[in-house]
Amino acid sequence: MRPQIVNILVSLLCFCASTPLFAAIQKGSKQPPEPTSQRTPGPELPIDSNLYLLIAAALILGIYIAYKRHKAAANQDAA
Repeated sequence: MRPQIVNILVSLLCFCASTPLFAAIQKGSKQPPEPTSQRTPGPELPIDSNLYLLIAAALILGIYIAYKRHKAAANQDAA
């Protein structure tokens, strides 16, 4: 990489690493209310209902990509 690109990437990385500091609590700001033992009302969403399908899809996609890469490497070696 050229030195200019390296300098830009380092500057961008330092800027992104320091951005959470902008969200620091300022003096005189109110603190959030204390949590209660009661549950807050909200939508009941099942987040684990189709987890097996997601794992199966990821496994199939991984096998497909590995097969394509293996096939491309085999064709390249044959040539």
